[in-house]
Amino acid sequence: MTDADYGVSLSLRDRAFRDEVRAFLDSALTADTPTQTRTRGEKTRLERMRWWQTRLHEARLAAISWPTEFGGRSATPVQQLIFNAEMAAARAPEPINRSAINQLGPTIIQWGTDEQRAHYLPRILSAEDVWCQGFSEPDAGSDLASLKTRATIDGDHLVITGQKVWTSKAQYADRIYLLVRTDTRAEPRDGISYVLADLATPGIEVRPVRQITGASEFNEVFLDEARVPLSNVLGPLHGGWRVAKSTLGYERVGQSRTHRIERRLDILVGMAKQPNALTEKAFADEYVSDQMVRFAAQVEALRQIAAQATAAGVRGMSPGPEASLAKLLTSELDQAMANFGLDLSGPAGVLEAGSPGAAKNGNVAQSYLLMRAATFGAGTSEIQRNVIAERLLGLPRDP
Repeated sequence: MTDADYGVSLSLRDRAFRDEVRAFLDSALTADTPTQTRTRGEKTRLERMRWWQTRLHEARLAAISWPTEFGGRSATPVQQLIFNAEMAAARAPEPINRSAINQLGPTIIQWGTDEQRAHYLPRILSAEDVWCQGFSEPDAGSDLASLKTRATIDGDHLVITGQKVWTSKAQYADRIYLLVRTDTRAEPRDGISYVLADLATPGIEVRPVRQITGASEFNEVFLDEARVPLSNVLGPLHGGWRVAKSTLGYERVGQSRTHRIERRLDILVGMAKQPNALTEKAFADEYVSDQMVRFAAQVEALRQIAAQATAAGVRGMSPGPEASLAKLLTSELDQAMANFGLDLSGPAGVLEAGSPGAAKNGNVAQSYLLMRAATFGAGTSEIQRNVIAERLLGLPRDP
């Protein structure tokens, strides 16, 4: 990649950082490493992700945007853009603790006590603790303020009872960060606390949820009088709504990072260059070439928007409403590209892995089904449009 590929001018320091990242990827991503071995099975995949995060951590590349004193590199927005682009170009896997690195870690840095930072942050970076998020409930998805999971104070502990759902990675995580209602008399947003809990705590049960893909990436989490130390509250007691808003902002920035969508574009380009279900002319077909140019333009625009949204997190600030714009565009583009992959594949695109003739070994069908959730994970498109309308455009709230 050249400077022009990043869309920004690189300083000597930026080029040195880029060269360091490239050298690391060249040495780490070899044909005989676990990260490049094509294996199936959840256990092997998790081992690869944990191994990869260990390599990133050893190279001080696991969380480059974190402040140096907490194990990061105080990277600039441009350096974060370089890192994302180089990871995408190398098709490097994601670390197992991606959500904790991108969401929980910055929240702990912003809101945690010195003791909480000293304890949790190194364990996030090393993947000694793998985390999941416990925000959504059966009747509290986008409207998190209506959550019903309750926590009563008993001495120096909280006693938590309730249910969470759509909890990604809970089946193999060690810990969970969750929202609970600690003051039932307060206004909905004023009686919530943000709690860090060990999933091995008695009274916590994880039940996988089977998805349309056949996999179980999501889970239900049941809490039945689970006792968690009061010292595990992150931020002020009853003041967890403001802490959660920080996490959600970081989450939307993380959702908008473009390495995954750039990979999808590369795959689509390869498919469109060949005779396909839409045309025998491949790129010479006007409709196919027009669609691919539109996708390429949208990915480039998204890269620029995502870089701006990332900048706040890099500076140690909560991302603003720009994160909602980046998340909205990412999820809808992700979904549109998955749909077009199905169009290019034709009937073979709907065949799952293991079926004779399945397009891309079933990955086209898998991607299409996964992307059904893109427009409501991390906040629905409707919620993002409301945030953009009210906080960016200054439009009045819905009555």
